[in-house]
Amino acid sequence: MTAYSLALDNDMFLSDCGMSSDANALKNRLKEIMMDFSQSLALSRVQRETLEALESTFRDCSADDWDGYGAKAVNTATFYQAERFLKNLPTTFPIPEISAEPDGEIAFEWYMGPRRVVSVSIGSEGKITYAGIFGRNKAQGTEYFEGELPKTIIQQLGRLLSQGT
Repeated sequence: MTAYSLALDNDMFLSDCGMSSDANALKNRLKEIMMDFSQSLALSRVQRETLEALESTFRDCSADDWDGYGAKAVNTATFYQAERFLKNLPTTFPIPEISAEPDGEIAFEWYMGPRRVVSVSIGSEGKITYAGIFGRNKAQGTEYFEGELPKTIIQQLGRLLSQGT
């Protein structure tokens, strides 16, 4: 008998434990179901608007000195990394503010009020730099985007959205 086990971890994400070909088939089917779910009108509208904001930022900042102070251009590789990042965000998270950084990276910011903010920047190689303020507590670090959001980023966003910060 083959079993495919999905566990809901503390961050409200599904993690898989299966290793067999049947388990992989179930995993792939679950991905298809989640993809179908994300194609609903409401979700696709939100995702479309978010991607349009990313595209607008890219267009506005794709030339050197876009800010008049010598900022580096946002290149196509950075745009694609940022797009992949957005497409991997859980639909339960609020839409971030999107902007360009003077070093050519794309930034996403979730502002929930004074001393409740998470900022994430991503570059052309998938390097993610993040910082968060949670009341009197702070967190910062670096991760790499390798096809799915790093758990640390999910944890920081979950921490921001939780009631107990």
